[in-house]
Amino acid sequence: MDRTTQADISGDFSGNSGSRNVSGSHNNNNRINTGNLNNFTNNGQVYHQYVFGAGERVEQASRPYRIIPYCRNRKFTGREDLIESIKRLSERGGQNRIALHGLGGSGKTQIALEYLYRCASESDCDIFWVHGSGLPKFSQGFRAIAQHVRIPLASTEMDEEGFLLDIKRWFDGPDSGDWILVIDNADNEEGFIGNSGPISKFVPQGLRGTLIFTTRSLQVASWQGCERVDVGKMEEDEARALFLKRLGSWNSSRDGQKEAITMILKSIHHIPLVIIGATAFMTETQTRPSAYWTIFRGSDEHSKRLLSQPFWDIQREFDMTEGILATYFITFDRIARQIPLAADLMRLIAFFDRQNIPGELISQSGLKGIDDPIHFRQAIGKLLGFSLVTAVERGDQTFYELHRLVQLSLQVYLSTEELNRWRVTALRVVSRLFPHRWTTWRNVSSAYIPHVLAVTKHSTDPIAEELSFRLGRYFLDMGSYNDAGTQLRRCIELRKESKEYDSNGEGHRRVLFLGSISIHQGKAKEAENILRGLL
Repeated sequence: MDRTTQADISGDFSGNSGSRNVSGSHNNNNRINTGNLNNFTNNGQVYHQYVFGAGERVEQASRPYRIIPYCRNRKFTGREDLIESIKRLSERGGQNRIALHGLGGSGKTQIALEYLYRCASESDCDIFWVHGSGLPKFSQGFRAIAQHVRIPLASTEMDEEGFLLDIKRWFDGPDSGDWILVIDNADNEEGFIGNSGPISKFVPQGLRGTLIFTTRSLQVASWQGCERVDVGKMEEDEARALFLKRLGSWNSSRDGQKEAITMILKSIHHIPLVIIGATAFMTETQTRPSAYWTIFRGSDEHSKRLLSQPFWDIQREFDMTEGILATYFITFDRIARQIPLAADLMRLIAFFDRQNIPGELISQSGLKGIDDPIHFRQAIGKLLGFSLVTAVERGDQTFYELHRLVQLSLQVYLSTEELNRWRVTALRVVSRLFPHRWTTWRNVSSAYIPHVLAVTKHSTDPIAEELSFRLGRYFLDMGSYNDAGTQLRRCIELRKESKEYDSNGEGHRRVLFLGSISIHQGKAKEAENILRGLL
């Protein structure tokens, strides 16, 4: 669909009232140029756009009113359970307020769009769509509605608030009838504070209609009194179907390609936006799934570069960032501005193993403000509310998990200086909490081990060497001799390669323990060769 509406109206708006799609250009002089008559059909419904300026007498669009900024997504796949949940929640009496809540890229906008087109083909209700990412875009969307239903436009900037309140009153009043209003990308919490936010004070609250918010923020869903529909990853069969639709005519039926697709989908966690970005790269570069997978699994650096490639999707807000990892940057900025402790927690756990993070690794991290229980709950609640981390209760313990895409995105988002600083901070936190004495090792949950391995990996810091030595002794005490040997050999190599270590006998201790491991394994000759090195 051509983007011909300029100035006060941003994007394409559609209204169902006849057999042609009329696109107008609204300039700053409130004049109308009508042109670009395009036939556009969808499920038997034909959508049209009516645009007129303040004071001009133009025939009112006939009902039902339809303003939908995007054409239907013909490659929409699955999510039937979520659409059914929206339908069920919207059929109750009175005004219904629904929030599609989930991680960026999980498909909230596309689910709302598909639901609207189904409603448009099945009912006579009025359908409207506005952007909630900021007041200017929200105001533009409300202006389009006012033009469509013939509410007089505000004549000066001084009248803007009253004008928006007039539109709210129209929704709340008897003339509006049955309607659905989508407020898309309602992620900016400052805009939706109760009834007083810069945007929320204009959100309808009458006796009828259905409001659908798409949001990453749990607070927005809560503050706006919404029934929440949580949008997570796709089911495996849905993800594969979307992947194949997006990939097009490539021959993906061969066993090698099928296996590669399975591995790609598993690695990107069945997130729709990531599937779209990955298949866009494959299509545009003529890269088979097997070749893509070979590059992706090559290293974290390759993964981050692939997931940072720009792509564009016509069913998204036109100025939304189109790199997969970059889609989270706005959220990171917002969190850092609102709750600095939450931002610090996010930076810290980006360097742990992303799964099974014991709660005490976070609560006892020593970060500024972490000892205040209210500040801690607000900080961790913010990360949970934006779906950046999840929490799992096991008995009386809480474990956290950082989404893999969020972890990679953070590592791209942080500057080199911040990367180095937080990598060292994470190392020190784990080193401080991992036991120093063998008498307490048996009390250590095995959940700590992956985090020790994560913070010491590739590090030449003396703290990492000493922590690796403690981990080696832990494995030795647990009877995991191969793992113990790996850690002790790494310590010995680090000491050989670096001049940071003194000759106080600690190096000899590493060799003695390595020799004892070989003895435990019944490798007498190997133990002899290791210990002879001390002579």
